[in-house]
Amino acid sequence: MTSLKPKKAMTAQQRDRIMVVVSPLVVLIIWEFCSRMNIVDRRILAPPTVIAATIVQLIQTGGLLTTAGITLSRFFAGFFVGLIPGTLIGLAMGVSPWTRSIVAPLVAAFYPLPRIALFPIILILVGLNETSNVILISLGPFFTMIITTMAAVLNVEPIYKEVASSFGARPRDLYFDVMFPAALPVIMGGVKLSVGLALLNTVAVEFLVADNGIGHLIWNSWTTLSISQSVAGLVTAGIIGSTLFAIAGAIEKRVIPWAPESR
Repeated sequence: MTSLKPKKAMTAQQRDRIMVVVSPLVVLIIWEFCSRMNIVDRRILAPPTVIAATIVQLIQTGGLLTTAGITLSRFFAGFFVGLIPGTLIGLAMGVSPWTRSIVAPLVAAFYPLPRIALFPIILILVGLNETSNVILISLGPFFTMIITTMAAVLNVEPIYKEVASSFGARPRDLYFDVMFPAALPVIMGGVKLSVGLALLNTVAVEFLVADNGIGHLIWNSWTTLSISQSVAGLVTAGIIGSTLFAIAGAIEKRVIPWAPESR
């Protein structure tokens, strides 16, 4: 008799790898069908095949790759300008009650303000240049990392701090070697959230004042009724965002392999 071996259940990692391909494919098929059958107006939302052809054409002319490169350079500049000081300030607020009592009211006052509403003030202070663009992009990651990091540190078990203090840990050691690693899983969640906010701010800035970049391509194509190019720019922005989010997830798995989300 031949023994029947039980089938192995699909692991969560295998399921995720399959759905990364299946989910977008299903959306594209539905989109293509609705556009071809005139369920949606194809003059406004062209089929994915037409959009793909437009993207290929833009790549062949060299414009799309250059445009995406400009957007990425703005994104990374604003992302890190906001991420690094926001994380450090959040750590300080989580560790020090005095710092928290001084900075928290300022964060509460400025965080709810629309980022675009602050742009005229930034222009007055630094002028209409690339620096003002980077500052506006950085505001999303900056406030997000302050709030996320502070909350992460405040939720660290007090026993970690007590044990470190009993062993004579200096404030610097407590800051970087104890509280930061313990809060890192939540902080990485804030980093992934900041990726989306920074990209959103980048496209918004390019909508407003820039004369290049993905946001400028989307808006300029829309105003000239080149709808397929506008949607192609939107799809390109989505691809960039998905790629950046996947990179952030891979970094998270590398730096905190013990976290449940990283397994």
